[in-house]
Amino acid sequence: MALSAMAFAAALTRRLLVFALLWWLLTSGQPAALPFGAPFVIIAALLSTGAYVRTRREDERWQPVAPLALLRLIGFFLWHSLLGGIDVALRALRWPLPLTPALIDYPLRLPPGPATVLMSGLVSLMPGTLTMIHAGRLRVHVLDRHGRWHRDLERLEQRVGAVYRLPGF
Repeated sequence: MALSAMAFAAALTRRLLVFALLWWLLTSGQPAALPFGAPFVIIAALLSTGAYVRTRREDERWQPVAPLALLRLIGFFLWHSLLGGIDVALRALRWPLPLTPALIDYPLRLPPGPATVLMSGLVSLMPGTLTMIHAGRLRVHVLDRHGRWHRDLERLEQRVGAVYRLPGF
């Protein structure tokens, strides 16, 4: 079922305000950045509202997240981002660069959907990694194949599953 014109306008207005606020914060409120940022704010709001309209179904229920599990996930992510950043910085300062890059396949236990996308996004945001979801697996590019990637991915998957209150997590 499509959203009514009023609901679409309300969703678009909220997104315009959020993206405009983010742009204002990123540019420290500089008026000179407005002509450059305004088109991007408008495009982002339109695209995200359009995606919301296309994916939202009447029978779909918003699944509440577990707040405590979300806090644990945020702490885990921030800690591992810091460790990854330090690792990448130390590698960059050594010559020759101590890199043994690899593609690691991690079989996902998370069901397809928001939890899998969140996990992939979080892994990609960590320094030294890049991911994609392929055939029920997370394919991760890492800088050092000898790291403890499988264990860290397993722990992250456990935390993401707990946030969404998925059975077995």
